[in-house]
Amino acid sequence: MNKIIPITTEYITPSRSIEIFNLVRFEESKQVYVYNFEGKHFRVFDSLVDLIQFFEIGKEPLTSFDSESDLEEYLDHLPMGDGKRHLNLKLNYLYRDGANYKQFGYVVFANPDFLTPRKASEQLRQKLISNEFFVPQDWKLPRLQYHPYDPEIDHDYHEFECFEWTAEEVTDGRKVEEFLEEIEKGYEM
Repeated sequence: MNKIIPITTEYITPSRSIEIFNLVRFEESKQVYVYNFEGKHFRVFDSLVDLIQFFEIGKEPLTSFDSESDLEEYLDHLPMGDGKRHLNLKLNYLYRDGANYKQFGYVVFANPDFLTPRKASEQLRQKLISNEFFVPQDWKLPRLQYHPYDPEIDHDYHEFECFEWTAEEVTDGRKVEEFLEEIEKGYEM
């Protein structure tokens, strides 16, 4: 995770500001500019040129957030370096058999539109069985049952844990938005 060091805050009006942060991880650092609109909307710029273009010609940044917690989580995980590398979303889930043995897994989706983990979780929860379970084969996700099937303790249901930002490589060919649009709610138990 990045260490977020505030450099300065310049107020345009009492409710609008530009904040400059230095993000540091190990030997690397990166400066980002955040336009804070009334504490309700945050736009993130990678360079001063991008920030100036926003004010002069209305060029929107690639990333913006509707909550300060989403912004902070994004800045915590933002990759360092000069490339404009997207943060992907990791879907964490688990399989728990009848004997309460757990097997954990995840899938990484491309996230070019910067859907936040919170918003992705909200959309997914609407399609879960009892707000918690799903059958991975129905959503084209890998099953986490690695041991031979035992009808006395095994079943098909897996548990959703969370979405999180990640710089890991994509493991599923779908964008996270495509995945969330194509999945359907399972049958209630």
